[in-house]
Amino acid sequence: AAEFESAEMSLRQALQDMPELAELSRHIIVDETPEGLRIQLIDEEGRSMFQPGAVEPNERAVVLLRAVAEVAERLPNRLSISGHTDASPAGANSLSNWQLSASRANAALEILNDAGIAEHRIAEVSGKASSEPLFPDDPYLAGNRRLSIILLREAPVVPPGNRI
Repeated sequence: AAEFESAEMSLRQALQDMPELAELSRHIIVDETPEGLRIQLIDEEGRSMFQPGAVEPNERAVVLLRAVAEVAERLPNRLSISGHTDASPAGANSLSNWQLSASRANAALEILNDAGIAEHRIAEVSGKASSEPLFPDDPYLAGNRRLSIILLREAPVVPPGNRI
């Protein structure tokens, strides 16, 4: 869809235009899926979006999420947000990978809301743990730890109060 192409170009342009985002562009994968335009914020070895076991994203991740919100705000599409972990087992005193991935997706939702994405635009928020690795050949790879935000291809919803 032309809107998705435009959204992808806007996001890439934002990453180039903002010096603090330029070096972060390696953390983003944008592609089209049957569901819609998928924007993935992925960890790199030694440069993660979250401290190990932490729910709140670090400063880098917040900057990226705000850039995603800025682009998503221009489109009417609803969003799906999911958190993913690698296959490393959680520590004895920490959240399980299911809890961690769901909590991170919720933390991302809060940042997107604060950046202007209205509640009615959210279709789902989910934790996937390590059930859908980005790198199936190496489920322990840092890149499997990520946030996935999909601008859904479905017909946009009518905002509350604008019912026909």
